Amino acid sequence: MGRDRRGVSAVAFAISFAVLTPMALGVFDVYQSSQQQGKLQDALDAATLYAARSTATDTPGVAAVGSKALGANMQLIPGAKLTSSSFALVSSQGDTKVVAQATVTLAAYAPMEFTHNPVTVSSEVTRPGNNLEVALVLDNSNSMAGASLTALKSAANQLVDLVVSDAQTPYYSKVSIVPYANAVNAGTYAAAARGIVQSGTNGTTGINGTPPNASFKFRSQTGLTKTLTISNCVSERIGAQAYTDASPAGAAVGLDYAQPSNNGCIVAPMAALSSDKTAIKASIASLQACCSTGGQIGIAWGWYTLSPNWSSLFTGNAAPAAYGAAHTIKALVLMTDGEYNSIYCNGVIAQNSTSGSGDTNYHINCNGQNGKDPYAQAQALCQSMKNLPNPIIIYTVGLNVLGTPAAADLVNKCATDAAHVYLPADGASMQVAFQSIASDLNKLRISH
Repeated sequence: MGRDRRGVSAVAFAISFAVLTPMALGVFDVYQSSQQQGKLQDALDAATLYAARSTATDTPGVAAVGSKALGANMQLIPGAKLTSSSFALVSSQGDTKVVAQATVTLAAYAPMEFTHNPVTVSSEVTRPGNNLEVALVLDNSNSMAGASLTALKSAANQLVDLVVSDAQTPYYSKVSIVPYANAVNAGTYAAAARGIVQSGTNGTTGINGTPPNASFKFRSQTGLTKTLTISNCVSERIGAQAYTDASPAGAAVGLDYAQPSNNGCIVAPMAALSSDKTAIKASIASLQACCSTGGQIGIAWGWYTLSPNWSSLFTGNAAPAAYGAAHTIKALVLMTDGEYNSIYCNGVIAQNSTSGSGDTNYHINCNGQNGKDPYAQAQALCQSMKNLPNPIIIYTVGLNVLGTPAAADLVNKCATDAAHVYLPADGASMQVAFQSIASDLNKLRISH
């Protein structure tokens, strides 16, 4: 008589189930882990790339951008949870990298005897970048006195904070400050830029000597005989190099025989390219409103601070990079609040300067030697900068200039294009404009 083996089969099935089910669950856990790892890796790679292409300049900034992008891209399988993530900006062997890591824990289906490791993935993206050289050409004329100049100082300081990075490797970021009014104070660079000056007084007819004398006796447009002393300020360059960035060694800039204190040499000297925020901000703090307006001279000197042709004058850390240097962006920010009214003849404000250019008793009895009004000279300089093999990017900020057609025209034509023109109506909106320019410069810096 055959035995009933159904009980044996049931026991065998139970034993097999007890053994195979945990194994099957373990296999399912492995499958889940593999699936989640792929999804997490894709999300982290996308977030790291996004952080590398952002304008963030430090680890906290990169972490904020990366974490947000990771959250937007991440797909979690049921029961999974993101337990940690990190994004860091790391400099290594001349490159800047965004290094990221993320960890996800999974729901466990297999018994505890099976290993339940969290899913951890990492990602690394080499960040593209550029060196940045920026010239701030800032209006310090009489019309800027008071709230406007206060707002300008604040705006310039904010731009410096945003643009000049604390880490100057592998890419540097530098700013020059060029204040202008009736002229530009070249400070310690004046003698080298304008050439040798000899002692004594020259001229009685408005014809300057060569080399120039420390004092200049001339006939004014009102028929008076005046004598003025040379200053550290400089005026337009004349002749064939008037609208170029040729080295001063072969083409000296114009002299400035300064008028008395009501329209004398601007107080704040220009400052060459620097990555020293403290020194840059000290230059900004020294700005003082005075005098008439020769904005074309400010534009020229902003260009000079960016020009490799002037590296004999601006040396060391202040030396501009060569045009076309790899990973290098050059930009000029021109700020003005209106009318340009001062041009020069033989180092003295010319008789065809317009209203607001100081005491006419101290205007020389000859017209500006460049044959153009200050707006035309300014536009010629801007055009030359944009025509270079490696064009200088020009931003313009026209504070409340819409009531002055010539100034509005200058602001629109000098800029690289319409997207680089800012027309704030007051100091608060001027600060917003400078912040927008800083943001754009950072985008240029962190891009190929």
